[in-house]
Amino acid sequence: MKARGALLLMSSMLVASCAVRQRASDPVPVAASPVEAASSLIERSTAPLSVPRESLPRAVVEPKARLWGRVAITTAIVSPAELIGPEVPYASEYRALPVFPEKLVFDMSWGLLPVGEATLGVDKIVMFNGRPAYHLVSEARSNSFCDTFYVVRDLNESWLDAQTLTSLGYSKKVREGHFYRDEWVLYDRDVATFVNRRVSRDGTFSVRTGTIPVQVQDILSSIYWTRAQTLENGAAVKVDVNTPDNWPLLIKVLMRETVRVPRGRFASVIVEPAMAREGIFVHKGKRLRLWLSDDRSKRLLKMKAEVFFGNITAALREML
Repeated sequence: MKARGALLLMSSMLVASCAVRQRASDPVPVAASPVEAASSLIERSTAPLSVPRESLPRAVVEPKARLWGRVAITTAIVSPAELIGPEVPYASEYRALPVFPEKLVFDMSWGLLPVGEATLGVDKIVMFNGRPAYHLVSEARSNSFCDTFYVVRDLNESWLDAQTLTSLGYSKKVREGHFYRDEWVLYDRDVATFVNRRVSRDGTFSVRTGTIPVQVQDILSSIYWTRAQTLENGAAVKVDVNTPDNWPLLIKVLMRETVRVPRGRFASVIVEPAMAREGIFVHKGKRLRLWLSDDRSKRLLKMKAEVFFGNITAALREML
């Protein structure tokens, strides 16, 4: 049964609990040596050194790698984890998201048949390549019944600049049946370029580079950016998306209605993204509709996507 197209469309905006898997944002903990600690302090400080550089060990003055400071985005980077720094508190100069922190849990179904669970959320603010960033996470996981013939374990992460609400990077790990993909894209807004790496199951990989628009979003961060906009009936919101191709995502605001989901009844606004490229959420040309709560939070309440063998629906069950 060709279910990949259906469950693939869950993996961007939706998210499924898979607590035992390590995220790109969770590098293996390593105890810092005195040299590494000193290197970190030097990189993170803009003040002059209190001791002459010539009196410091060479490894401190010229460390092999930064621990979390700003670096150029090049093909030498092998994982977004190299750019992730410590968690930081919310600050007044950051642009606010409609809800922070947030975790939404969805029931996924194919027609009337339950097929799994998805979650979508933003859990913290971390330093990402020297900039504060909201950490967005979406996961999808098939249930035990679906696992007997088609296992889904998808993880998507995005780092959204807390000061500009533009994407700094995106990572996806897709495991759907026999389909396997590890891929990430990193954006360097200072020079308007991206680096993309795609890794195959056997460990071989390909690398792409190119240019990006000034206000670039990835397919996951575009949801949060859209939720921060005013949505009027009949209007359309345009988002510049990189996946890693550059393309305009046009989100049409259709109408208002009351929608019932497992969590309850909500006033909602229905939007329809027009997918100009094949993305991880839905294939090009397929119809996708989202129901957002018709209030300041604009929480995702329901999603319905047409696939070649029916419809996949995600309905909100919990708000954590």
